[in-house]
Amino acid sequence: MNNHISYLLNFFHNYLKFLKSNNIISDINADNINIDFISKSKQGDVSSNFFLIVQKKILIKNFNIQSDLKSKLKKVKFINYVEISKKGFINIFFKKDFLIDELKNIIGQKQNYGCTSNKKNDDVNIEFVSANPTGPIHIAHIRGAVIGDVLSNILKKTGYNVIKEYYVNDTGTQIEKLGISLYKRYCQLLKVNIKLKENEYPGKYLIDIANDILKRDKDKWLNKPKKNIQEYFESFAINSLMTQIKNDLSLIDIKFDTFSYESNIIKSNLIKKLFLKLKSKNLIYEGVLDKPLGEDVEDWEPRKQLLFRSSALFDNSDRAFKKSNGDWTYFANDSAYHYDKYNRKFSKLINIWGADHIGYIPRMKSLVYSITDDKNYLEILTCQIVRLLKNNKVLKMSKREGNFITLKQVYDSVGKDALRYFMISTRSETSIDFDMNKVIVKNKDNPVFYCQYAYARASSVINKAKKLNVDYSVINNKNMDILKYISSFEWEIILKIISYPYILEQSSEYREPHRITNYLENLSSDFHSFWNKGKDQESLRFINEKNVEKTKAKLLWLESMRIVLKNAFEIIGIESPESM
Repeated sequence: MNNHISYLLNFFHNYLKFLKSNNIISDINADNINIDFISKSKQGDVSSNFFLIVQKKILIKNFNIQSDLKSKLKKVKFINYVEISKKGFINIFFKKDFLIDELKNIIGQKQNYGCTSNKKNDDVNIEFVSANPTGPIHIAHIRGAVIGDVLSNILKKTGYNVIKEYYVNDTGTQIEKLGISLYKRYCQLLKVNIKLKENEYPGKYLIDIANDILKRDKDKWLNKPKKNIQEYFESFAINSLMTQIKNDLSLIDIKFDTFSYESNIIKSNLIKKLFLKLKSKNLIYEGVLDKPLGEDVEDWEPRKQLLFRSSALFDNSDRAFKKSNGDWTYFANDSAYHYDKYNRKFSKLINIWGADHIGYIPRMKSLVYSITDDKNYLEILTCQIVRLLKNNKVLKMSKREGNFITLKQVYDSVGKDALRYFMISTRSETSIDFDMNKVIVKNKDNPVFYCQYAYARASSVINKAKKLNVDYSVINNKNMDILKYISSFEWEIILKIISYPYILEQSSEYREPHRITNYLENLSSDFHSFWNKGKDQESLRFINEKNVEKTKAKLLWLESMRIVLKNAFEIIGIESPESM
């Protein structure tokens, strides 16, 4: 079956269509139908609000929908029986044989369990991080980096062909300032009396890069033409910082398939082709913009200029395409970059941006829609800030002062697993506090430890069974021999284990990696509770050397859980420790 929850949802949706087509009910929003498969309040193996919703909309009063619905549900091959409560909830109970077969299915599929094939074979471009190469990767970039990488893994598991892309903004005012700042640091090392301006880059990292130039070139650049100096120092800074960015990201196992450079987009003259395309749609014109509110004034000038008519689409204002010196604006170059991605024939584009870019979303959505005529072609996910805490104090950063906390510094303090897990553990739209003390403690209050400990505990039992030559893969084909050895506590855990494919599917559909961590914590909590019960009740322990069949029955679901945990860990990008 591999996804019984989706099967049930499809059943209810199809039954809803039947009721509507026969004018038995008035219109109902199918999105309101849900399956409760994980809460402690559900009364069946799963429960649904379907009948509760539908009974209020019945048009034909003599139609016995309760009887008709129950009879159709009972025909579903894995359903044992159905109850409809007085409150209107449908409580569904599964055949135990079905649950055991699903466990066997997990062991048979191993790392492929939960994976689905996408019949459309969609190619998805997911762009994330894309931090300007003006400094190292720091804490503000880490969350988007991990979300992008984990979401890429989720999409791959659910049948998409994924290209992970980093867009390098290697031109413009900030890059010019970077080159100037680096040159000044180089001059300072040669005892030249020169100071950085307030709007230049003061970080120590530029001193390190300047030292590299000094070792290579000595004082060669003190008397070179200004243009040559600027070009060289910009290029050296970008190459050095991009190497550092790649190395830092590799610490937490993030690697990109491709790097696109703004400078190459400009050289390609793709912007001119885009300009003609937009002009043919009457989306380019000359006009004067009002001064924008807030801080978005970089491309605003009180003069007639080339504008993109984004207010005709999803934006609240038109946007400048050219500056007074004839250069294209950042938005124009960024538009050409998205046009380039569209020309590479991706089925969908996904961008992951920081929350500080929310105001930029409407213009880019407008631009991409003007190219594709598809409102859903570009998805933009935003992630809120991460507040770093240590020793009960907030660690404050200031880019202007060159005072920021790098990815490497955080990695050196807490390691890869804590970083990756916690960055996706809540909705991306919610800001988070990352407490560097708490994420490394080894107790149940640390969810990454708690989940990995569940895997380690399960592994300890499996390894002990191997030493005793208990082969749980060879189980009597009669499932009834297994059923008598599984307690009600274990059936609840089994139900959660086999819900993993649905969790993965929903994480993919809604682009929400935190659904996986929520699931892991729920499953691990139940497992640890059961483990603790076994300390007091001998009948609940996993290994019984006097009853090998009972041991095999318990090891069947234990190994299934271990496979699911490991699959989820691999998606998140954390280790699966055999012991802790």
